Amino acid sequence: ITVRDLLDSYEFGPAFVKRQSEPLRTHLQFMIYERLLALEGERQGADTTAFVRERARALEEDLAVAELYRRRVLSNVSVTEADVDTAMVKARTNLRLRWLFREDRLGAGSVVRELAFGISFDSLYERDRNQEEGAGERSLETTLLMLERDNPEFASRISSLRSQRVSERIEGPDGFYIVRLDEVWQNPLMTESEMRDLRVTARKILVETRADAIARGYVRAQMRTANPVMKADGFNILRAYIADRGLSRDTQVRWEIPRTFMTEAGPMPIVSSGEFLDRGLVRVGREEISVRDYIRWYDIRQFQFDRRSPEAFASSVKRSVWKMVQDRLLSNEAYHLGLHRVPEVAHEASKWRAKLLYLAARADVGRMVTVIDSSVLAAYTAGKGKYRDAQGNVLPFEEVKQGLRYELLFEEENALLKKSLDRLRKEQPVLVHEDVLTRVSASVPRESGAVDVVWYRPGGTFPRVAFPTIDERWQSFR
Repeated sequence: ITVRDLLDSYEFGPAFVKRQSEPLRTHLQFMIYERLLALEGERQGADTTAFVRERARALEEDLAVAELYRRRVLSNVSVTEADVDTAMVKARTNLRLRWLFREDRLGAGSVVRELAFGISFDSLYERDRNQEEGAGERSLETTLLMLERDNPEFASRISSLRSQRVSERIEGPDGFYIVRLDEVWQNPLMTESEMRDLRVTARKILVETRADAIARGYVRAQMRTANPVMKADGFNILRAYIADRGLSRDTQVRWEIPRTFMTEAGPMPIVSSGEFLDRGLVRVGREEISVRDYIRWYDIRQFQFDRRSPEAFASSVKRSVWKMVQDRLLSNEAYHLGLHRVPEVAHEASKWRAKLLYLAARADVGRMVTVIDSSVLAAYTAGKGKYRDAQGNVLPFEEVKQGLRYELLFEEENALLKKSLDRLRKEQPVLVHEDVLTRVSASVPRESGAVDVVWYRPGGTFPRVAFPTIDERWQSFR
């Protein structure tokens, strides 16, 4: 565990450690516990399980693709001071807008006609808010620069829209939008320090925007070269498979999604028949990706699909298939260049692998924990006076049984963990460089008011928590 490993883990770790009198030392102790359990998990063969093996590979691929992004994309981004000046004007331009949404062109055309007949945008907006759950969230206050970063196509479509005007229908990936630009204004007066901060922010957003544009072009070029072809038969099987796991039976019937497919032996269920899952889904050059290949890819990512309509559902499944193909092309390119062997990538991948091994080892400890009903009843009887309602009345056993069972499970798990860690410390000697830890700790202030924040990385080839850090369950460890 290096100083950088410790500081990164601490910075993005749970808040309970930061409230301790020696936060960095406490955090390091839990990191050591996790590494010891990871070694135990490896000794027991957890690295050969699908849980660890597949996720470790996916994380390594994601880190290698991130390195590919730095080399192929970020290295080609250039920003001049004149560019930053222009971006600052956009950063100071504030927008407040609202929109009406319809899933299909026909519905959007109906809205356009109502506006043309003189019905106000406000009336239609309020009608949608009253009729549709979540319609009240169809508003946004942002800056022109941030809008160009977050949704460049959308920003370009409304760039010529004047204040208090309504756009034509704008087609998006999930439907059609009719936008009203309620207000445009600029911050007239800013202090020198505010201008400096804004310049830093504008430069950062400008780099991100240009990098995203280069990345989209790079991915499009990869896809054009590969020319992947989706097979209708495989897609229909996949759609039915996902529907069986995510849609109710009534919805499947209403949307006419089959649960069986015809074979020479008659109709066979899609889910329980391995034959269907081995069907080809996408052809990429000489390689064929099967339905089963997709399922393995999806199972450790668990994307959410659009369930608003059969068309939206099918479209979201299809987008996820293209996303899988894109990920595979990028990871193949990264591995071909040997980027998974870059020292920084290999080091980060090893930390994620250790985290997975720890989770597997801790899960094994959890499976050994058992609390029988008689133990729960005995604990309730022994501490009966503790379990009271707001009026001071003793709560009956059935009302506290489940909560008390969890308490006993936590206690038993902690006891088993402590026993395992005592043994592992004897088997795997731990050396802490106290002089280094003391110097580093002096630079880390105690944060009595620290709050928990989870840093998440939604993009890449493997959406995940952004950084491997300690398990927040250590908070209850004594």
